[in-house]
Amino acid sequence: MPTLGNGHLGYTVFGDAIFMNGVYNGAGGNSKRARIPNWLNISSEVCDRFGCASGEDVEVNGTSYEMDLRDGYFRERTTYRKLGFTVEQRTYTHKFYNRALVYEVVVTRLDSRNTRANAPKFLKLTQYPGNSSDAFDFVLVSNGSSSSGDYRTLRGRTKVLEFEKFQTDPQEIFVLFSQSLEQPLQVQWPTWQEQLSYSIIITMDRDESVARKELQDVLKLSSRTLLQKHTESWNSFWDNEFSIELKGDALELSQIVNAGIFYLVSSLPSINTNQKNEPFYGLSPTGLGRGNLEADYQGHNFWDTEIWMLPVVTQFGLEYAKQVLDYRHRKLEAAKYHANATGYKGARFPWESAYTGTEVTNPCCPEVAQQEIHISPDISFALQRFYSQSLDKEWACNTAWPIAAEVAKFLVSRASCDDSQNMCHFLKVMGPDEDHPDVNDNVYTNAVSKIALDFAEWLGPMCGNTSTELFERWRELSDRLLILQDEVLNYHPQHQGYILNTTVKQADTILLGYPLRFDISSTHLNDLRFYANATRESGPAMTWSMFSANYLVSRQDKLANEYFERGYKSYVRPEFKVWSETPLGYEGSANFLTGIGGFLQTLIFGYGGLDFGRVGDQFSMIIRRTLTPPNVDEIHINSIPYEDAKCSFTIRFQSSEIVCWDRFGPGFQMVQDQRRTFLGRSFNFTHRNEDPPIEISFLR
Repeated sequence: MPTLGNGHLGYTVFGDAIFMNGVYNGAGGNSKRARIPNWLNISSEVCDRFGCASGEDVEVNGTSYEMDLRDGYFRERTTYRKLGFTVEQRTYTHKFYNRALVYEVVVTRLDSRNTRANAPKFLKLTQYPGNSSDAFDFVLVSNGSSSSGDYRTLRGRTKVLEFEKFQTDPQEIFVLFSQSLEQPLQVQWPTWQEQLSYSIIITMDRDESVARKELQDVLKLSSRTLLQKHTESWNSFWDNEFSIELKGDALELSQIVNAGIFYLVSSLPSINTNQKNEPFYGLSPTGLGRGNLEADYQGHNFWDTEIWMLPVVTQFGLEYAKQVLDYRHRKLEAAKYHANATGYKGARFPWESAYTGTEVTNPCCPEVAQQEIHISPDISFALQRFYSQSLDKEWACNTAWPIAAEVAKFLVSRASCDDSQNMCHFLKVMGPDEDHPDVNDNVYTNAVSKIALDFAEWLGPMCGNTSTELFERWRELSDRLLILQDEVLNYHPQHQGYILNTTVKQADTILLGYPLRFDISSTHLNDLRFYANATRESGPAMTWSMFSANYLVSRQDKLANEYFERGYKSYVRPEFKVWSETPLGYEGSANFLTGIGGFLQTLIFGYGGLDFGRVGDQFSMIIRRTLTPPNVDEIHINSIPYEDAKCSFTIRFQSSEIVCWDRFGPGFQMVQDQRRTFLGRSFNFTHRNEDPPIEISFLR
């Protein structure tokens, strides 16, 4: 079923759990999203003195379930034609009043002449919240009273601290109800009334006054106005912030694209809200609406955030990306503590993190926490990639530099260097391929570390740091860090001792091409050829998307198309286009945002030929050759942010059209074959595949 959310609250339709941003329960690796019973899971029945309408009164196909992506709500509609009425139930997390969860039922008479339809009736509303929460101790603060204008209020406190050094007290939340549903609620439906509408509102926050104000503000609105405020927020996102339109014989693919965007945005904070947002606690692989199961990765943050999801999130708007990256900045002290506690310097970001920012990897897998050190340079790589697009120097120096510098210090302290061979190594590590622990010189880990060291060295002087000794140390490690290459077969072995055709779990070495852009030579093309035959069939969804993106970079278009389709066709469940981590026939996570991120990256940056990067000391938007997926004639992306400017892209089989406008800046320049052309504050430019790549930058 679909997962709905607004960055503050999330739940899965018909599920038994609601989750709140940043609220976890459990110590260390047992920390998981704290389950709140799903009091919004409400069922409505139409009854009279003889009983309630049942499934026997519904004709075949009389019930429909619909996820309205554009307006952002789920609805269930049942037609009781013989009885003369319809029942429509809607549920959503409000995008503007983001502390509010809304359930609404609308009952409509079909035929005023139907005597049975006009008999006295009432609605019977029943909650199915699931079992009591094992994460909270809930107490009743107020039972609510219509005479006093008070609301039923619960206070919940989590039971177990995650890590006492960084969390001294349990987390506390307040839950307010517009109506109490401890017993089934009966709402009278007068015979003269053709339509009856009834709403249940639940608000939640750490601060009772915030939850109370939200409920008071919402209850001032009619149900129609409340829904309209929600749909306006979603429509504004689609129309003004981000959307992708596909033209051609591609209806199902278009639905998958839009559903993927919707599910990803649903776990992000709304930018415009009734009350100020709380700090954001990051994107987990299955989003905000899941997280108390191992299959949900317990709601933790991984490298999935920065490598798989963030490049797409940035296209939604720079502010979304800043809120995601701000989580890493706020948890920098915890990462420094983790480095020190494990015998190193600088900042070592844990493989999994939650509320405190300390290591919370599941006790099942200690070697993962100990060895997947690539997450720290992954975060630094993401900072560079975001800066390449935002060009926000204040953000770079306040947020990116402190992280990049501490990550570089960690890498220096973690490396093992052999002066006799003038070579440095990372020993006893695990790369993205988690089937191979305890390896030396995983090539992905070493490559992304080189990028992280280079970025820190570049960023320091821009932010006023003059420690040449520090920069030289980072440069020395970067220069000496071993990148494995088999000269005979001309490919990168995944790690020391890797035997060709040994099965690997997922995309690892092939990431040197895209997204790292570390090696796109003939060696990389051989990497694709060898590892395509060695990657296991049950690999996660984003693996095949990365093969596709990298084949596009390498101009292997037929293979790119094959892997693109492989990357979604077996992973997307047809009813509501919900992604699974694994293909049909295998167990895996649901609402798998990581897979969505890889898929959308391939569409935007692979087929679209778009990139943001550093060429020397100049950051530019780079346009390369474009292609369209099978059965797609054209891809239109309505808004891509670039510093303070906005761009739109139309991608065709052999060309792309770029339209950019910068209202306040000095304008753009284009570099093509070393020729510079002034483009003005706005431009419309068509790039054909036979033309050399172009670099578009700001005049500064």
